[in-house]
Amino acid sequence: MQNISRFISNNLFHHSDLSGYFEPVIQVFKPAWRSGFYRAQVKGIRVLSENAFKITLKPEKKWQIHTAGQHISLTIEQQGRLISRVFTIVSGAKKLKETGSIDLVIRTHDKGNFTPYLGELAMNSWVNISEPMGKFIFDELSNHTTFLAGGSGITPFIAMLDDLQENTQKHIHLLYYAKPNSHLMVDVLENFLTRLPNFSFELLNRSEHGSFSKFVSIEHTDEILVCGPQEMYVEAEEFCKSRQIPIRAEHFQAIKPTKSINEAARFRVKLNHGDLEISNQDSLLSEFQLHNKPVTYGCCMGICHQCQCVKKKGIVRDMRDGRLSDNSEELIQLCVTQAVTDLELEL
Repeated sequence: MQNISRFISNNLFHHSDLSGYFEPVIQVFKPAWRSGFYRAQVKGIRVLSENAFKITLKPEKKWQIHTAGQHISLTIEQQGRLISRVFTIVSGAKKLKETGSIDLVIRTHDKGNFTPYLGELAMNSWVNISEPMGKFIFDELSNHTTFLAGGSGITPFIAMLDDLQENTQKHIHLLYYAKPNSHLMVDVLENFLTRLPNFSFELLNRSEHGSFSKFVSIEHTDEILVCGPQEMYVEAEEFCKSRQIPIRAEHFQAIKPTKSINEAARFRVKLNHGDLEISNQDSLLSEFQLHNKPVTYGCCMGICHQCQCVKKKGIVRDMRDGRLSDNSEELIQLCVTQAVTDLELEL
């Protein structure tokens, strides 16, 4: 029966399942309902600083409990487009069990395509979230751990500390780098000092304190966990390698186009069923059809959203207005999108 349903969906409705085709109808009764996504309701927005805020979301009950350190993809609809970005959950699983809600801490960028709109979300409005993702979690076997955070990279460590038991014997030292007077959630870190007897932290900035290496006690470090920009990870990796200290990391790196937008070029697309080399002179949909890749599509004009997929990595160009994406995860429509860099897509 499932095979028959799948055949009808793919061949008659150009969608992977029937529920996706009836999405607009279902949304009348369930706002923000989308096939393959979870819904979450906005329950609070709190300003933390001039360019950062905390948003509290209440996921629907079928959303699975996360592990501290994991992240989610958050999707909102803006000007008729679905835009997604990845954020680490800053609250632990304990809060989800007790209150049914999770927290995200988000830095805003005035010229961003996503974060400026999050602070404008109405209370009790609905957004979409993915299942919890990632393996950047605390190792319970480690007795002496150093956390190294850069900027908003503090968020997974807040969640890990939040889930630790008050009588834990784990020794954790946090080195938190940010621009002067830009450290986030310092009050929360100070509260951890009273609850976790073996926790300590230092607020640092690169211009005044330099490298983190002078603040690491090699004799009392079983492992270093790093969350921050690419440069921080590279430095930490070299430090740990030379001293044979285990390292685990979540790091982020900005990617820029390697070719002029108007210059003909070919890019590699990593798909969930193999890689493909394509041209940047036509839409992704046209390129996939040229290479006989099975793709769901409908109007081919960017209206029906049936050819949308998840861009995991890379930069693309919207052929309707010329707008370039960033490197973050988001939903794109294959029929109105061109490659600008190498891509990773989930069809």
